Amino acid sequence: MNDSNSGELQRHLTFKDIFFLSFGGMSPLLSILTYGAFAFTLAGYDAPIVMVIGTLLVLINGLSVNQLSKRFSTSGGYYTYAFQALSANVGFDTGWMYMFYSILYGLAYLAGAVFVISLILGIPVYFSFLIISVPSVILLIIGIKTSSRYAIYAVTLEVSFMVIMVVLSFFITHGNFYTPSFSRYPITSAGLFLGILFAMGIPTGYGTITPISGEAQDAKRVIGRSVIAVILSGGILATVVIYAFANIVLQTHYSIPFSDKLPIIDIIRYDFGKYGIYLYYAVAIATVNDAILAFLSFGSAASRTLFRMGYDRTIPSIFSKNVKNNPIVSVITVSIVMMIIPALMFRYMSPEIVFIFLGTVASLAGLFIHLSANFSLMRIGYRRGRRLISRMERKLWNYIIDYREFILASVGALISSIVLVYSAYSTVPYYTTIFLTWVVIGFILSEVKAIVTKTPYMPDIGREGKIVAENLTSMTVAKARNPATDVIVNINDTLRSAMEKMLSKNMPASIVVNNESKPIGTVYLIDILLLPQIAIEKGKINQIRIEKVVNIGENENITDAIRLMKENNVPLLAIIDASGKCTGTVSEREVLLQLGTVKKDDDTGAQATE
Repeated sequence: MNDSNSGELQRHLTFKDIFFLSFGGMSPLLSILTYGAFAFTLAGYDAPIVMVIGTLLVLINGLSVNQLSKRFSTSGGYYTYAFQALSANVGFDTGWMYMFYSILYGLAYLAGAVFVISLILGIPVYFSFLIISVPSVILLIIGIKTSSRYAIYAVTLEVSFMVIMVVLSFFITHGNFYTPSFSRYPITSAGLFLGILFAMGIPTGYGTITPISGEAQDAKRVIGRSVIAVILSGGILATVVIYAFANIVLQTHYSIPFSDKLPIIDIIRYDFGKYGIYLYYAVAIATVNDAILAFLSFGSAASRTLFRMGYDRTIPSIFSKNVKNNPIVSVITVSIVMMIIPALMFRYMSPEIVFIFLGTVASLAGLFIHLSANFSLMRIGYRRGRRLISRMERKLWNYIIDYREFILASVGALISSIVLVYSAYSTVPYYTTIFLTWVVIGFILSEVKAIVTKTPYMPDIGREGKIVAENLTSMTVAKARNPATDVIVNINDTLRSAMEKMLSKNMPASIVVNNESKPIGTVYLIDILLLPQIAIEKGKINQIRIEKVVNIGENENITDAIRLMKENNVPLLAIIDASGKCTGTVSEREVLLQLGTVKKDDDTGAQATE
């Protein structure tokens, strides 16, 4: 669906709002105390290397999301990518898994915070839970703008506190440092992969960015920038802090307390000398702030995904109800779920176990949704690459450039698959069973939904509609093309002649060809009209910037042209023959005319209209 859908939320979030809300969702300090601590326990003094690997793997997935965000800027994020690029069923499955991931991930941070507060301040578990959850729910219901403003100030203070701890650690060790090395500090393969899984969990706060695309100003530019910025900032900060903790333990001759799954708290308390006691209590206060940020970030993302699924009628439309730019039904639903789950789990498990359980299962679900995003980009990238290439005079580098999105997504999908499979195999079987059970339930629900909404319950499209569908299915681009509307200019043509040609045919753009009639770009009318008059009179096409050209074979189906224009956001395509030469153009207008035209069936003599 387009950005201009009337049911969408108002676009009022800036880059700063989105960055701090998502970076806050990463809960910088709490991530170190929980996910970082668990990675530290698994990888030991090699934890900084594991952190770097985890950040790079997340970055690859983030680059795929960056490319997808340039094409789809409505709310819904991963659900929207799969729904638009793959199918409605895969979209439902992805949305189903994203709800599982975002809610459990946010609650994992909450459980970690409850553990820290209870341990340091001695506050009962349920009271600690209410200290965090009540203000979180209030802020979430008030609205995302208020949440983002809170995140800006809270994140700034927290990052400053973490930098102070890093500086103090090097002051205590008198500037001494060590070099992490797998050969010097060996670890098991299971420890390595699980360590990477938890390391990837730290900068994954960017996963909350795309669902709020529908509320971002200039979403196609801002969302991608925010994704990359959050991954790099979060990964680098976490790596530096984990290195500082590992270094202070090694330099002060203390051993890592491997029996403690969350050893960072003890390191702060006992390895920082006289400063430790002050940092110890400061951490407890900062943890409350972190948990609220995580609740707001992941809760907002989950509610926006639920809102978009309701808007698309993938689930009941009640979830798309919008009150004063706030998807109130979705927000309240998510808030209730995020209150009930930990309240029940704390009754039977300690906060530390709840964190490990939720964090592991949510991390597996996160890899699943990133696989879905990679497959979405693979499909788009493959189609884009296939259309862009001509069939002569092509070198390997040209193919790599044309298929770069497909290659990027394939690498991301391969890495995510390996980490997912090995992590699921290495972790506690019970955790993997919960994750797989949720996947299966999602697939069953999508199939049930498809059966319930199948043809017998759909209105009859009628005889005319069937004829139109049959004609479109069998129609090639060459048949749909109208030679009278071709807009092709040579790279050496004047700007004046190109402008007049587009104006005479009422077209917003024209395909640019070289002297061998091969398409090399697209020139837009608006770009010429914005030039000074003297430039239009004396200039040539080769003197201005031309945009990418998207090609389509003359024997391809007209439905492929529709998808191709949608995927690449272009108003017309260059039709090429087997030699790669441009034989004409096909535009949105011609496609729409074909959609609205019903032709006579020559074999049966049936009339398309009555």
